[in-house]
Amino acid sequence: MVADPAAGWAFTIVFAVLALYSVLRVAVDRHRPMQAVGHALHAVMALVMAIMPWPIWTTVPVSPQLILFAAASAWFVLLGVLQARRTVTRRMLGGHGSWHQIAHAVMMLAMVWMVVVMIPSPPGATPEVGGAHAHAMLSGPVVLSGVAITAALVVVAVIQTAELIECVRGRARTWFGHTGDVATGAVMGFGMAAMCWTMLAA
Repeated sequence: MVADPAAGWAFTIVFAVLALYSVLRVAVDRHRPMQAVGHALHAVMALVMAIMPWPIWTTVPVSPQLILFAAASAWFVLLGVLQARRTVTRRMLGGHGSWHQIAHAVMMLAMVWMVVVMIPSPPGATPEVGGAHAHAMLSGPVVLSGVAITAALVVVAVIQTAELIECVRGRARTWFGHTGDVATGAVMGFGMAAMCWTMLAA
């Protein structure tokens, strides 16, 4: 959860908008199954991120989230490998290269980390033992992995921002295609990095 209500609402609004975009993209790419699946996974991820700053997130079962986001990460890695081997074409994935699939995998792995960190402490735990949430007492390895994930998210966001600038400068801009995807990808990357940093700083 996020202690500052203003920051919590900012995260919620941003990720709710990103979830809406992903849902719309599922409809647009319904004839490209692999692309549609990717958008659906991002829609779920954005919805979880939208409610994560609030106590209501603790009512969402943890295990299904971990399974879903771990599987999603593996899915995007597989797509990246298949695309690199030219088994899957760019057209089948909305014109994106294999790099984009790895970027998606990084985001899904970040979700796994955040869900684990946000797991509520066992009933009766004291602040010294665990406090309200597990992220109140992050261990060294968890902090280091969180820093690495945050850095990776920033790198992903910066690269997608650079791609967005190239798209905007180009003649053809498909806001419900490659351009829109890299724009929302950049926002999602920076937003997730900010959320991870908030958890590390708590």
